[in-house]
Amino acid sequence: MTCETPATILYIEDNHANQMLVRLILERRAGVRLVTADTGAGGLQEAWRTPPALVLLDISLPDMNGYAVLAALRSHPDTKEVPVVAISGDLPKSLSTPGFARYLKKPIEIAPLFQALDDFLPRS
Repeated sequence: MTCETPATILYIEDNHANQMLVRLILERRAGVRLVTADTGAGGLQEAWRTPPALVLLDISLPDMNGYAVLAALRSHPDTKEVPVVAISGDLPKSLSTPGFARYLKKPIEIAPLFQALDDFLPRS
C-alpha cells in the first residue's frame, strides 16, 4: 500500500467565512491539504517555509494587496514557479496581469475551483 502525500494548497484570505467555504469545498476533493493565512505577510511566511503546490490569493488583504504578494512570491526561488490563482470579488478590467495563472470571482463556485485544481496541481 502506498501513502501519497497530499498536494498543499495555500489560501491567503483575511475573511474567515471565505476560508471556511474553500475548506468545505476542498473536503470533497481527495489528495489535497489546505493551509490558510489571514495576511499577505503570513501567507508569504507559510509559502516560504513549505512551498505549496498552488496558491489561492485574495487581492484585497489587510496588510498588502495580492499584487504585492504575487511579486514577493515570484521573487523567491522556492515559490517563483508556484501557480497563483487570484480570487476576488472585484476582478480587474484587464485579466492579463502577468504572473497570475487564473482569476476566480467571489463568491467562489465549485466547478471553476475544481477546474483550477485539475489544471495546476500535479497529477498522481
